[in-house]
Amino acid sequence: MEEQRGLIHRIERFSLHDGPGIRTLVVTKGCPLHCLWCSSPYTQKPVPEILHIRNRCRGCGSCIASCRLKAISGSCGDPPVIKTDRSICIGCGECVSACPNGARELSGILYTPEELFCEVEKDAAFYRRSGGGVTVGGGEPTAQVGFVGKFLSLCVSHFVHTALETSALTPWESLASLLSHLDLIYIDLKHMDEVKHREWTGVSNRRILENIRRAAREKSMILRIPVIPGFNDSAENISESAKFAKELGANLLRIELLPYHQFGIHKYAELDRDYAIESIRPPSDEQMARLRDIAREAAIAVEIGG
Repeated sequence: MEEQRGLIHRIERFSLHDGPGIRTLVVTKGCPLHCLWCSSPYTQKPVPEILHIRNRCRGCGSCIASCRLKAISGSCGDPPVIKTDRSICIGCGECVSACPNGARELSGILYTPEELFCEVEKDAAFYRRSGGGVTVGGGEPTAQVGFVGKFLSLCVSHFVHTALETSALTPWESLASLLSHLDLIYIDLKHMDEVKHREWTGVSNRRILENIRRAAREKSMILRIPVIPGFNDSAENISESAKFAKELGANLLRIELLPYHQFGIHKYAELDRDYAIESIRPPSDEQMARLRDIAREAAIAVEIGG
C-alpha cells in the first residue's frame, strides 16, 4: 500500500495569531477557491511550484543550466531577465539547489503524517509553557482530508492542542471527520450574498454557510471576516454576517474582522502572475472600528484582527 503523504507549503513556528498560546502553523497547499484578494498565492495550486525572487537574482545562469526540462530561459545581463515556462516546469527543485543566491525557492514539500508530526513536535516545550499547540491552515486543509486527519490524530494522541483554519468549502463528511481531532476551528465568512461571493471567490457560499451551521453545533468556533473594500465592507453585509453568527449559539467564541492588506502582492510576481485588485487600498482604522461596532449590535464578541 502506498504511504499517505500530504503537500505542505511551509511550517511556521512561533505563530501568535492562529490560536491560543505559541503555535506551529502548518500551511497546506491547494485550495478550491479563487479569492481575488488572496495574499497566499503559493498555497492555491495543489502541486509543487518554484518561486523566483528577482531581487536576489544575479544572472549567473545556474538555474538555466540545471533545468533538464529546459523550462528556464533568459539573458544574464544587468539586470538579468530570467523566465520560467510554468507549462513545462514540474517543480522538481533542481534549480533551487543550483542557485547560489537563494533567488529560487520551492513551495510544496511532501510529508507523511508521521514526518510532519516529528517536525511540529520540536516545538512541544513552547506549547506546554504557553498553552499553545498546532494549527493547520492553507490553502484549504480539507482538500487533503485523509492526510490532515491522520496528522491531527497524532497531535491529539500526544496531548497537543489542535486548531484548523478552513474555508469550509468541502463535503460535510470531510469536515465532520476532522472535528473529533480538533479543539478549535476557524472558518472564513467572506460574504452573505451568494452572487457577490461567487463573483469574488469563484464559488457559491451555500455549502460554506451550511457547514458553518453544522460545525458550530459540535465545536468551539471563531468566524473570520476578511474585510475587503468594495466587496464585503458594507454596513448591510457586516450586519447580516453578525446576525448569522449570533444564530450559531454558544460554541461561537467571537468574530474576527481582518482588514485587507497588500502584503502578498510581491508573491504573485514570484509566481509570474498578476495581482487582480492592486488598486484597492486597505480600510482605515476608523472604517474598521465602525464595522466592529455594527457587528457588535448583534450582541456577540467582535475583535479587529486575529
